[in-house]
Amino acid sequence: MSVICRLKSLAALCPHSQQAAKHLAASKITLPQSAQLQTSAQMQKGLPPARDGDELSQPLEPADVRAFWDNPQSGKRPSATEPMDISELHTLLTTIIHKKARKGAVAMEQYTQRFCEIYESLESSDRTKLLQMLAHKFCTPKGAALQAASDYIKGATESPDAAQSAYLARALRDSLTPQYTELFDQINRLPGGFAFLVHMRADILELIRSNRSDTAMRAMSDVLMKKLETWIIGTLDLKRITWNSPAYTIEKLGQYESVHAVKSWLDVKRRLGSGRRCFGFFHRSVPMEPLVFVWVALTDSITSNVQSILRNREPKTLREEAHAKCAIFYSINSQPGLAGVDLGNFLIKRVVGVLRADLPNISTFCTLSPLPRFRAWLDHWLTPEALETPPNDITISAYAQQQLISRVSGASTWTAALKHIIDGHGWTSNQDTLDAMEPVVRTLGAHYLINVKRGNSHYAYDPVANFHLRNGACLHRINWRGNTSYNGLRQSLELMCNYNYVLDRIEDNNERYVRDGIIAVSGDDPYIVQAQASSSSAKL
Repeated sequence: MSVICRLKSLAALCPHSQQAAKHLAASKITLPQSAQLQTSAQMQKGLPPARDGDELSQPLEPADVRAFWDNPQSGKRPSATEPMDISELHTLLTTIIHKKARKGAVAMEQYTQRFCEIYESLESSDRTKLLQMLAHKFCTPKGAALQAASDYIKGATESPDAAQSAYLARALRDSLTPQYTELFDQINRLPGGFAFLVHMRADILELIRSNRSDTAMRAMSDVLMKKLETWIIGTLDLKRITWNSPAYTIEKLGQYESVHAVKSWLDVKRRLGSGRRCFGFFHRSVPMEPLVFVWVALTDSITSNVQSILRNREPKTLREEAHAKCAIFYSINSQPGLAGVDLGNFLIKRVVGVLRADLPNISTFCTLSPLPRFRAWLDHWLTPEALETPPNDITISAYAQQQLISRVSGASTWTAALKHIIDGHGWTSNQDTLDAMEPVVRTLGAHYLINVKRGNSHYAYDPVANFHLRNGACLHRINWRGNTSYNGLRQSLELMCNYNYVLDRIEDNNERYVRDGIIAVSGDDPYIVQAQASSSSAKL
């Protein structure tokens, strides 16, 4: 059931809905007519539709798949809504946030429900206008905050009364609280309101990406993130997602997968088959939509190439699963609106516990992870100065340098040869070029993960590395051609790496990394060992 369907059920469930309806009828605010998808009895019961035959090869289309299962003959989009009236929406928001005329709880719920319905019916451009109005017009009132601060300073210096100081402190805190937090609180009280706010924050983050100078929007995003982080505590259920899960849930896997794109239903079925696992955290008010989920492959050894997982058309049988030695976490994803809320950490820990209980033969828990910012860092590192005179903080053997230079006519340095190759096309189909590139790119990848830091901190610059190292994992291996897809080439020149969760070292690794920035290592990858040695030499 969609968020709006849940919101609309509120009036029917409430014994005072008729009284609330009178309040709404008296309002001057008009509600645009929004088209609703019909919900079949099968979907209402949470049962998956039949999926077999040729339909398995059909692509996943998140925007249409729900409508497809409800009505296979329907390919029509909802009709356009009426133009947004900013003044009427401002009046509605003012009523909700300031509770004008002391409206009762039932009426406030109905007003909040109306706002949610309007928001979901709006086109993208109108949503932008609404969010900008919310961020700029309903932020912290500067005048009230200044007055409260003045009163607090005056009271703290002139009056010894502790009760009076506490009262003034509370007034100051309330004056510094943005007004739109009241709207967020009201929405969260509605059935399905939490999911609505997650999706709203995804819209906010999209606006921030297009205009990072909008500090008011960024402040609203941070406030909502903190709210979601607080509300989520104690409300999550861990569930295993299988091919027999509701179609709506499986659709969301394709919609929110951001590391290795899901191309078809057959692709999903393969990832959910034997020898594979998928687990997710679900909010209790939204039981069919995972907030964060992880894909797992059961293997005999630590995997170095993700295509061997994604394209394996003959997954292990149930009997072979009992002999698997490794659990490979190859993709962790969360809803866009939960960016900044650390759920992946808790999910991995819970999943490790479940796998250890179900499959005691598994002794290694490892990731196969991307280096999403490696190519961007490398392009920045290859400055005109570096192309003429390679920096001496990265050691490339003379033989590897010469092999790379020989692949580019006229190149005088290995950095210039590298720049020419990666800016060109087709080099991944030339085996001689690949052989010359491997030692250089793996050396640079190890240096990037171990020695490149975030700002002035001692934390890894790469966000995926920082995530796993903070969780207590060990950097295990740099994998050449670990992801040969276009996305893998574009982000990291096809490099991937393994982070190994050595269970009896996790707490110590976490403490040393957070306190001193020390990166724990397992295995004997020579490129990682060399990068560690360079790091130690630089500190002496």
